[in-house]
Amino acid sequence: MGDSTSTRRGGEYVYEALLEAGIDLLVGIPGTQTLPLDRVVARRSEMRYVMARHETAVPHIAWGYYETSGTPAATLTVPGPGETNAMHGLKNALEDSVPIVHVSADVDPEDRGRNPIHEIDPDTFDNVVKENVTVTDSTDLPAALARGIERALAPPKGPVRLGIPSSVLAAEFSAPTATVAPERVTRDNTPSYEAAAELLADASRPVVYAGGGVRRSPGGPAAVRRLADRLDAPVATSYKGKGTVPEDDPRFLGVTGSHFPPGANDALAAADAVVALGTDFDGVTTAGWEVPMGDRLVHVTLEPGAIGASYEVDVAIVDDVAVAADAIDDRLADRSAPSDRWTGRAIATAVREEYVDHVRSEGLLEEGPPLHTPSLLRTVRDSIPRESVVTVDVGGFRLWAMQAFEAYDPETFVAAGSWAGMGVGLPAAIGAKLARPDREVVCLTGDGGLLMCIHELHTAAEYDLDIVVVVSNNGDYGVISKSPEIRRYADDHAFAWTSPSFTTIAEGFGWTGESVDTASGLEAALDEAISRDGPTLIDVDVPTDEPSAPEIVAFDSSLSL
Repeated sequence: MGDSTSTRRGGEYVYEALLEAGIDLLVGIPGTQTLPLDRVVARRSEMRYVMARHETAVPHIAWGYYETSGTPAATLTVPGPGETNAMHGLKNALEDSVPIVHVSADVDPEDRGRNPIHEIDPDTFDNVVKENVTVTDSTDLPAALARGIERALAPPKGPVRLGIPSSVLAAEFSAPTATVAPERVTRDNTPSYEAAAELLADASRPVVYAGGGVRRSPGGPAAVRRLADRLDAPVATSYKGKGTVPEDDPRFLGVTGSHFPPGANDALAAADAVVALGTDFDGVTTAGWEVPMGDRLVHVTLEPGAIGASYEVDVAIVDDVAVAADAIDDRLADRSAPSDRWTGRAIATAVREEYVDHVRSEGLLEEGPPLHTPSLLRTVRDSIPRESVVTVDVGGFRLWAMQAFEAYDPETFVAAGSWAGMGVGLPAAIGAKLARPDREVVCLTGDGGLLMCIHELHTAAEYDLDIVVVVSNNGDYGVISKSPEIRRYADDHAFAWTSPSFTTIAEGFGWTGESVDTASGLEAALDEAISRDGPTLIDVDVPTDEPSAPEIVAFDSSLSL
């Protein structure tokens, strides 16, 4: 971090450490305590500063930025209220293995315990970040920065909090430079590679399961597709694995969860071997661990603690996905497949066709009005360029999107994993557009999710970001009102409301607002939105009582597997 004998302010040390780590975006909201670092960012030009409108959105913008570009961002808030607001996004990033360097302009050590403004115990954040680094002395600042940034970027990646007192950020001092050697753990997976290859070579009904680790692994998606080719296996994905196999590929089986097509569920149940790559089998993506994982399971993950935690494992491999997939593939190259091995492409294609036919038979793919969510999703997919970046908020709408909206590349589909907190879609779209200004960016959201982050319409307008927000407006917290549990507590749709005029709100923030209720109307609105400068919100009227994505899969598959 430069000459160790020079005298600099603490904010300069932080700024330069971030730059050296390749971080070129800082997202925050200024406060009295953050001003020493804000001042550095304003004076220098190597890093872009984006001011959000609420701290909840700050880490979500950084999350969307990384998911779309693979480049980490830094975040900055005041302590206490600021960073507790940010905890939601930091935990989401932790669950999704997204590196964020979060700087909290902490209270001064000499004031701690005397109830200064915004005081909070630093250990409050221990469980929402990968590592919580607290600075108490200026001479430790370079070492703390090096340690925190290294931990954020070391696989499996994740957010790191740097609690740096405002007085340290403002002070001038000379501190020794510091470097941190990355953690080195060497594992010999050769016996496990051999065991996995032997198990899979003998499998007549293999399935490949791709998790979020495929997205994070350099070369992971290509390596997984090579292994699936070798095995002629259908491929299912987790929420975070969505897009790692293009969903117009005939091998794509579906995204696991409560909305998993029954034919796909039957295929996993019939599998005599599943190779699961880069997943921790969280409860959301496995429908509460009800999704079957075949007779025998090969589990590849960077997290040793995930092995055997949710499913019984026959072969465990702690390694990077691409390294492991290629090592297994190499060992399968000279082995003959069983003569009765099923045809993965045919299985997956039949499953997807059966699912789409059933959705169509329920009247959910019609022109409208009313326009149902599956038809909305299909219209968006057909109306925007293939390489567009799509961000998806959380809620009942996300469950439909997981199954009914095709993703073709992991960096073009941004959605939360197991943390599943609402209000992420619009901030993620802001981060995505900052990362990829050359691409169309579309946010798919429900009305409930949008209401939790609607203030960020102003952020997008302020920075003149060409974003399209499509609101599936059913006047309901559908994921709650349509849950089987609701009948134990209240009548159906007990939490419905009359939505505000989203177009009026958007226009007040400087957006173009449009309302539609048919597929053709949505297509026309999307064409106009993409062709014009500036952000556009499209409010789509969706029936409150349409079936949910989990409800629509309550049918028996007629496929023979």
